[in-house]
Amino acid sequence: MLRLLPLARLYSKTPISGFQVGAVAKARKSDPAGENALFLGANIEFPSQALTQTIHAEQSAVVNAWRQGPGKIETIAVTAAPCGYCRQFLYELDGSINLEVILHNQPSGKTSRHNLADFLPEAFGPRELGQAAGFMAASNRRTGLTLPPSSNDTLVQKALAAAGQSYAPYSQNHAGCAVMTANGNDYTGRYIENAAFNPSLSPLHTAIIQMTMDNFASDDEITRAVLVEKSTSISQRSICEQLLQTVVPGVNLEYYEAR
Repeated sequence: MLRLLPLARLYSKTPISGFQVGAVAKARKSDPAGENALFLGANIEFPSQALTQTIHAEQSAVVNAWRQGPGKIETIAVTAAPCGYCRQFLYELDGSINLEVILHNQPSGKTSRHNLADFLPEAFGPRELGQAAGFMAASNRRTGLTLPPSSNDTLVQKALAAAGQSYAPYSQNHAGCAVMTANGNDYTGRYIENAAFNPSLSPLHTAIIQMTMDNFASDDEITRAVLVEKSTSISQRSICEQLLQTVVPGVNLEYYEAR
């Protein structure tokens, strides 16, 4: 994990701060062999957007793992100590009370190991809002969503499938996003909620994480973006539209409401 941290940091996009952060998450695969796998993550900033739109390296690594289907994340290594925002995001993970955090100071070469619970005493999490299990728990189930039969576009269907896999235990605003790029690639993202609300990630944010982590130093550009959601007391539409106009001005968000 420590050897991979410099590589993870190379994926950072930091036009505002210039402060690059890399993260590596270790998770046990859900296959019968139960082997461990490592997933990279890096921070991503968006110029002309509010700083709250920023994706943190820890979020990126967790999303990178989640979309590839492993089980519980056991350890995360980071090039800089997690900020309070990231500690709250990580606390949403199922079994987070036992999550190990490895800090590696690259200039000094010093490494230290910590328990997330030590970083976040008296934490507020899923159980405080009545949830027995956290994010990425084996008990998290897919949500059955449907669209009108006329919505048989492939990209729309991929966004619908992503919405069904989203994590929205507090609002039930299940949402998914699918984007297509100039190179003909497509990427999907799923909405992730957090008990503290603010560290939640929109489905377009998680789609951008997939696109970034799958294409090192790529200039591939989004040409189409679709959002499918089950609208409740909240909606992902506005935040996705704002972010999309920053990333690719002129590309309009295609919106579908699922049932």
